[in-house]
Amino acid sequence: MVIEANGTKYTALNKQLSELHYSKDKICRCLSIEESAAQQKDAFSIIFVDLSSPRASIAPSLRALQKHFRNIPIIVLSDNDDKEDCITAIREGAQDFLVNGSFDNVVLEKAILLAVERKTVTVKTEFAVREYKRHFENGPIPMWIVDVDTLKFLIVNNATVEKYGYSKEEFRRMTLYDIQPMLEDEPSINNNNLKKKEFFDAGYHRHVKKNGDAFYTHIYSHTTQFGNIEARLSFAIDVNKKVLTEKHNEELTSQLQAQKEQLDSLLYSMGYAIWSRKADTFELFYAYPNNAYSKLFGFTADEMMEDKTLFYNAIHPDDLELVYESLKDASTKGVSEIIFRYVHPSGEIKTLKSQINLKIGSDGSPDTINGVTFDISKEKQLTETIRNTEQNLLATINNTRDQVWSVNSKLEIVFCNKAYQEFIYELAGVVPQPGDYVLGEWGSESFFNTRKKDYERALAGESFTIFVEEFYDGDLLHKEISSNPIIDDSGKIVGVICIARDISEQKNQFVQIQKQNEKLREIAWIQSHKVRGPVASILGLAALFNYEAHQHENNIEILERLTIATNDLDKIIKEVVDKTNSIDQ
Repeated sequence: MVIEANGTKYTALNKQLSELHYSKDKICRCLSIEESAAQQKDAFSIIFVDLSSPRASIAPSLRALQKHFRNIPIIVLSDNDDKEDCITAIREGAQDFLVNGSFDNVVLEKAILLAVERKTVTVKTEFAVREYKRHFENGPIPMWIVDVDTLKFLIVNNATVEKYGYSKEEFRRMTLYDIQPMLEDEPSINNNNLKKKEFFDAGYHRHVKKNGDAFYTHIYSHTTQFGNIEARLSFAIDVNKKVLTEKHNEELTSQLQAQKEQLDSLLYSMGYAIWSRKADTFELFYAYPNNAYSKLFGFTADEMMEDKTLFYNAIHPDDLELVYESLKDASTKGVSEIIFRYVHPSGEIKTLKSQINLKIGSDGSPDTINGVTFDISKEKQLTETIRNTEQNLLATINNTRDQVWSVNSKLEIVFCNKAYQEFIYELAGVVPQPGDYVLGEWGSESFFNTRKKDYERALAGESFTIFVEEFYDGDLLHKEISSNPIIDDSGKIVGVICIARDISEQKNQFVQIQKQNEKLREIAWIQSHKVRGPVASILGLAALFNYEAHQHENNIEILERLTIATNDLDKIIKEVVDKTNSIDQ
């Protein structure tokens, strides 16, 4: 298509094109740019436009043509051989500039070919630029271009606007420092790095949105040219969740490591041997390397792992089969527990206890049996001592004549000795057992009511002793019954313990002593009152006796009175002797 060429110019150009084998019927002439706009956009392969008019019309004319014929190469024809006109035409999108009448067919053909090629390249470049801009603007990842000298934003894409909350206009007034406040304090990112490295992985950084929310992002950037400005294109990938997860995992890992170290410290210092064996062969394949192995077995964990016969060879022969059976039970039933004797290399026979559990494999079959072994020699010895003490104590309680029994808060018998059972059996024909109601079918109603009140007093926290008189086989019996509350570790009263003692013999002895004391008091009274009279008479008469005149008449009377007083004294002495004999009897 030839535009705005006058008749002479058009005829000359048409002739040259025909000589270059361009068909005349495929050459279109338009007298003006406005007329050319009516033509189909894709009907031509090249456009010639004569712009010999003033220079000021070159730019607007070319812009109007390119607006309608965007992808068609344009060659400007002009009567003026002016460099400024040529530069203006090329700058505004023309592919070549020819001066009318100064070119031959060779130059014309060359110009056409070069114009088509240049336009093809231009179209491809413009397409690439448009696609690049489209991908930049609509990319899902925030992207921006900054000036490497000032770190000022030159352009940002839509994802950046959406992510950070600033508008594009606001970004054009901002720098990287506005969204990354720590940038100045981070030597890993600075202008030197930005300038020197074509591609730069800046790593993780903490960015701040317009609303103040902070998040972690991974920055990648590379060099680019924005107009005549040296710049960098950066990509910001949101890794906030990843970083927080990693930090959380680091904290968890640190906690787990601390807990593992603490557990290892505890296990290492504990006297438990921890081990694992194969569920099918019982072969030892793991032993926790703490001090327990050398203390329990006399061998280290490594030694027992190396020589797997050490353990079985040291088991007491009488308990070896028991150990095997326990391992089998664990592999089939899931759990087992075994107490066995172990001959330590020192010669000491230890009593060991193993608690074993089965671990099921991923295929559902038995995988391993895991266990802990610990020394219970002292516990067993203490248990036997306690058992012997309990047996001795029970034997003592059962062999005492005192009746001993205890009841719970429901007045049910918890314990009773043989003396209590024998007494109730003789009384009611039944042998009381633990769990029986303590107030059974024996005794009077008044007795039951009294004893029930006694139990209630003890359950209320009172300790007391009562004395009871009972007729048994025609004899009057005396009993002393002590009741004391039973208190558990929490201070709660949970029952009553009672002890009944037959004090009939002591009671009778007390009565006898009272009678003896009465007679002794009578003897004392006789000695202090009756004996004093005759003795005083004898002493007085003895003083009146005349020892010089034996035949004195008064002596006869005195002797008679002495005889009477002596006889009285003899009677009194006999009375004392009789009472003394009765006490002895």
